[in-house]
Amino acid sequence: MIDLHCHILPGLDDGSDSMDTSCRMAAIAAACGIRTIAATPHRGIDPALEAGGAARVRADVRALQQELDRWEIPVRLLPGSELLLRAGQPLPGPDSLLTLNGSRYLLVEFYFDEHPAVMERKLQEVEAAGLVPVIAHPERYFCVQRNPSLADLWAEKGRVLQVNKGSLLGSLGEGAYLTSALLLRRELVSVIASDAHHFRRRTPELRGLLEALEERFPAVDADLLLRKNPERILRDLPIH
Repeated sequence: MIDLHCHILPGLDDGSDSMDTSCRMAAIAAACGIRTIAATPHRGIDPALEAGGAARVRADVRALQQELDRWEIPVRLLPGSELLLRAGQPLPGPDSLLTLNGSRYLLVEFYFDEHPAVMERKLQEVEAAGLVPVIAHPERYFCVQRNPSLADLWAEKGRVLQVNKGSLLGSLGEGAYLTSALLLRRELVSVIASDAHHFRRRTPELRGLLEALEERFPAVDADLLLRKNPERILRDLPIH
């Protein structure tokens, strides 16, 4: 499997706080069958944590990969980011923009209470730059919870919807749980990812997710959402 959304790099955001934490996260991922992780630190939130920009993220990916190799943890790391889109803040320049493994796919997020009109304007800015938005956890945005047809419109426009494991397991609130299930049943979801932040809470462990999908959504192609589509995104190919 491939985890396309994971805050595994140490000291860059509210995810891993140390190299030891990162290695423990990777070991959990490897144990449940994850072989590739896109490291996606938050961007556009705290400038103090973003010094060095894209170059720092790539350097930190290399450093963590060396540590994983040293401990023989069979996980391959690839660079990426989770960019907060908000009103009044332009997209970073090409040298600072961190897409998923250098592809045209850019993982983006919004404030949970963002207005749909602002979301649409910012998504259009991403597309105008020649990129494909991968919308992180749409099920957590209040406007989508109130009006799930927004997700239909996004999918119709070719935007990729990435749902969080925790939402489908009910650990991120009732609204996210019910909305993620609805989006999955309506076949609007293209990727499921861990959005992991630690090895104790919000972990990369996916065994519980696979069991839940098999029990509650037997018609869902888990391999498509957890391996095939993420792989195509990282290879800069159209998704299924």
